Amino acid sequence: MAQCKDTQTSSSEGWMPPATPRALPLGQANIYPLGEPHAVSVSLPKWDSIIAQSRGEKWVVDQLEWSYPRFHINKPVQDLSDAVLHRLQVSTDCRCMVFASVAAASECLEALRRSDEQKSFTETVRFFMPAESNSNGIAGPHWANFSAVLLAPDLWDEAMAYWRDSGNGLSTRHAEYILTELDYLDSDCAGMLELRTPALRKRGGGICREIPASYQKIQAAESSFSELRDALARLASSNRPGEPPVQPDDVFLFPTGINAVYSLSECLAGSDKTATVAAFGWLYTETVGILRRGSWGEVLSYKSGSEKELESLAETLRSGKKVHALFCEFPSNILLSCPDLRRLRELADEYGFIIACDDSVVGYVNLDALPFVDVMVSSLTKTFSGSSNVMGGSLVVNPSSKHRTTLRSALSAHHKKAQITYFPLDAATLLANNKTMHQRIKQCNENTLPLVRLVSAHPSISAVHHPSTAPTAHNYEAMMRKTEPAGYGNILSIVFRDPRSAEHFFNVLQVCKGSSFGTNFTVAVPYVHHALYSKREKVPRYGVPAHIIRVSVGLEDGGELVGVMEEALREVERFEGGSAGARGVEDVLN
Repeated sequence: MAQCKDTQTSSSEGWMPPATPRALPLGQANIYPLGEPHAVSVSLPKWDSIIAQSRGEKWVVDQLEWSYPRFHINKPVQDLSDAVLHRLQVSTDCRCMVFASVAAASECLEALRRSDEQKSFTETVRFFMPAESNSNGIAGPHWANFSAVLLAPDLWDEAMAYWRDSGNGLSTRHAEYILTELDYLDSDCAGMLELRTPALRKRGGGICREIPASYQKIQAAESSFSELRDALARLASSNRPGEPPVQPDDVFLFPTGINAVYSLSECLAGSDKTATVAAFGWLYTETVGILRRGSWGEVLSYKSGSEKELESLAETLRSGKKVHALFCEFPSNILLSCPDLRRLRELADEYGFIIACDDSVVGYVNLDALPFVDVMVSSLTKTFSGSSNVMGGSLVVNPSSKHRTTLRSALSAHHKKAQITYFPLDAATLLANNKTMHQRIKQCNENTLPLVRLVSAHPSISAVHHPSTAPTAHNYEAMMRKTEPAGYGNILSIVFRDPRSAEHFFNVLQVCKGSSFGTNFTVAVPYVHHALYSKREKVPRYGVPAHIIRVSVGLEDGGELVGVMEEALREVERFEGGSAGARGVEDVLN
């Protein structure tokens, strides 16, 4: 456990948190070093602040320095939106949402118009670098180009739903760069001539002889794409005998993990509006939303992913029902349960459907599951990065899949049609963060098991979910890599017997609290109130109590983590009116 203490000087490198965890003040970015920009997590240190953010209450929202970019418009993106409205001189009550591509803006506009019975104002405006301001030597896409959707305020919630569920929104680094270039961009609009504006500035009165320093930095970062694909190909390749290695062409990059899910769903559904997809097990809420609102004709739901539901799926297939694809998670995000991938693979081979699996909770370092699925989805925002300062996603096609050629062709075509863009400086940040991943995963795996044992033994707790203790542990172990530092991952979830005790525990627990997981620091969140607040009364019937608390274990000193967890449990005992048979940490851990 001394590793964290010995490497405290590494905090200056941007990935090592202090040895002793602590909760940060409300609204402060959960990131180390503190004060760094582009954080994807924000401190919500009390139960009521989690609920207030889910409700969008002003007293919390106005205090957020940064937040998870799919759920919140962070300042650089808001600044760009405001600059667009000022440039176009549109009505002061108009809202603006910015996207990296024309295709994403068009999709958002279509979604707004489908939902808008009042036919409120909507329009798209394209901003682009004119030839006379372009720089010599710049090839390919100009990263200053972007599109804006203008909309009436009453459509904002619907626009945010598209931003959240598609993962297509502009990143904060990209927005910062565009702001430096905005005055050099022309704007064009098919629907309103008054929104067509010339650039406010020109470079040198003609073709610029020198490439701007800001763009030189972007050009230098563009090599990160191939390096990321190479890294992911190596990580995802199976160690199982006879399995071919993953090739870089099997790897597809996306700006967010949910955008990878969104893109894959649309690729697999294709133009067949009658195709059926199965959602097997407890899936991330946005994944379910993508399947239900997407191009599928029918969505079959097997929420528990149990052996009984596996047999139900088999019966459905035997009856002649054609299923085109099946989406699952391994393990699931919150219950940490694992479907029987071997049996699913047998059914997929027999009945011809595609298995799409999300491994974001534990990742390739811990799992060797790719041979049993056709395509693996990963949120690179999580453990792959760890630093809580960049978003990213990937799809990896199984090189042994009989659908490999079809999947690669469809994904390549979708990338081109959807104009999927990943900003080079985000890719470069992700690549730099990833260099410490094996070291980080080893430490996080080791830090987690003592916490699982500690909370499992406490009488105030009715259930602890973790891949090592779940009823499906045998399914997990069948897919675990046999090489160091593979383990059971760093996510556990805790269910107290009394919901009031859960709230008290969360309020006194001295770790970072708020969005995301897989961060280098420990972060806890009452998952349902954060991610499923509007459905909090429905989800308990599926085994997900509204007061369940997810803990993502970080790199702090292991003994310190046990200490703060034990102290929070002692506070629960005081709250409940006695020791309740409390046990010391030495008894629990031995």
